[in-house]
This record gives sequence, structure tokens and C-alpha cells, in this order.
Amino acid sequence: MKFRMRTLGCLIMILCLCFAAAAEETGIDPLIPALELPADEGGNILPIPMDAKAKTLRPPYSSGYIYPAENESPTGYADPSITVNIARGRFADTDYVYARVRIADASQLRTELTGRWTSEDTTLGVNVAKRVKAVIAINGDYCLRAGIRQGEVKSRNLRGDRDVLVIDKWGDLHILEDANWEDVEAFGEDAVNVFTFGPGIVINGQPKYGYVCGDISSDRPAQRTVIAQTGPLEYLLLNTSGPEDSGNKGLTLDQLTTLVSSFPEVINAFNLDGGGSSTMVFQRRDGKKYNNWLKINATVKKNRSLKDIIYFSTAWEEN
Repeated sequence: MKFRMRTLGCLIMILCLCFAAAAEETGIDPLIPALELPADEGGNILPIPMDAKAKTLRPPYSSGYIYPAENESPTGYADPSITVNIARGRFADTDYVYARVRIADASQLRTELTGRWTSEDTTLGVNVAKRVKAVIAINGDYCLRAGIRQGEVKSRNLRGDRDVLVIDKWGDLHILEDANWEDVEAFGEDAVNVFTFGPGIVINGQPKYGYVCGDISSDRPAQRTVIAQTGPLEYLLLNTSGPEDSGNKGLTLDQLTTLVSSFPEVINAFNLDGGGSSTMVFQRRDGKKYNNWLKINATVKKNRSLKDIIYFSTAWEEN
């Protein structure tokens, strides 16, 4: 396993050099690749039950973390059930961090609430990620309006004025424009998780511009969070800085759309809660402490507590 991790680390360094050269021609850095899953020797990939409790989830393996150089923070993770490849970029005077994620089984894409759906319980995303032993996590939609979490209907409050993200039991992302609850019900039990912040900014490979909604500050530069699908069981998580972060302007919704749609791999992409809720969490080097990658230099007042997260788990069990 350790030899395999060193090999992956060297490959990442070579690929990053190639992409850096290509970036000079495009203006927007090309996406780093999603890493291939290592061979599943010496263990088994075990699908995670829909209603699995946090205490039963497997933690990431310390040997799975990938480091670009000695004494640096990890830029990825790999075991036979999941790979994560993390990089940073800058667009429109705004820093962003993103992760390419590949999983072996759809059950590894999961959600977690901080408390009951109807409660006002909130906590920092890093605390929830630690509780569920996430390999990587981002903020959700703050339980806005309608929602399904891990197959359980939490609310049917839709009025046809919001885009909806449906994640089905195969791990595919579907974006329903201006959806009513009947549109969600059409998925039946195939709908595992449903989010209603939005909007969809890339739908079936096509960018969607001009969405106006006051409560998501669509025309005001801000911190943003996106989840996108780039292939079967393959995803892009993206998190931007905002005007509260030194040296950053933040992105309007249309600017975010331009950035995300510039990546040809993106099939569907959905805007989640932003501003102070924007969160991406990944473990530190020692495999025990968690680190919010984006908020390293952010102001404390914008580090908002959350009501939910989207996260990815390992499903690998060594013999």
C-alpha cells in the first residue's frame, strides 16, 4: 500500500507540471485528473448501508494520504474504494480549491445532518465531518425547503421556483429546473438525497446563465460551493474564496458558471449554500485532526456553522 501511494504521488507531480503548461494558453487552469482506484488486493469493498450510524463507518487509512513533498499537507487520498485529488486555482481575482473524487460504490456518497431537520442545531462543518469519519466533505444546502437525506423524506416544501438536485441510488446527479415535489416523486425510491438551494449551473453539459434570486446573492461576488458529476461515480467538489478573504473578490453566480463550465468533464453542476457556509474539509497529515482547506485564511466571522454536509466515505476493509 505504501509503495502504491508513493507511485501515485510521483504521478500527480508529473501531471501537475503538464497542466500548468497548458494553463498558460487557456487563462483557466485545466482540471487535474481524477485518480484511478488502486487494485483491491488484500481486502474487500463493502457497500455502506443507507442508514449506517456514524460509529459504524470506517475511518480513512493513514497510509492512503498522498503528499507532494516531505512536511507538506496532503493533496490527495487513495484506497481501493475511493481516490481524492486536490488542487487550487485562481479565477476573476478569486482563489478556489477543488477536489476530484472517484468512488467504487454509490453508497460512499453520503449526507449528514447536524441534528434534527426541524431543529436549529448547527455546528462547524469540520465537526460533522469528524463525526462521520469523512474522507472529504463540503457544506450542503442548510436544509432549505424540501429535502431527502439518506433515503428519508425530510420536507416536501417546493413551490416550483427553485432548481433541485437529486442524487440517485447509482450516484448520479440530476438537476430539475423550477421543480415541484411531483418532479422529485417521479424518482421514487431511487432518490437517495435531494437538495434545494441551487441553481443548476451546468445541466447536461450546458452552462446556465442569468439566474436571479435575491437570497443567494446571484449578482454579488461571494464565496461559493459546487458539487458536480464528471463521470460514473466520479465527482468535482469546488469551493471559492470571497470578498472577506484578503486578496479575493469572490464570484457572482455567472462567473461561477463560467469557471465550472470551462471544464469539459463536467456533466451536471449544482450551486450549494455559499457565503460563510462555504466549507471544504479534508484530514491533516496525522490522520486524526481535520482541516478546513478553504478557511485557512478566512475571517472568523464568515466561518458559519452548518446544518448539513455532503461527504464521501471509504468502503474498503483490509483483511
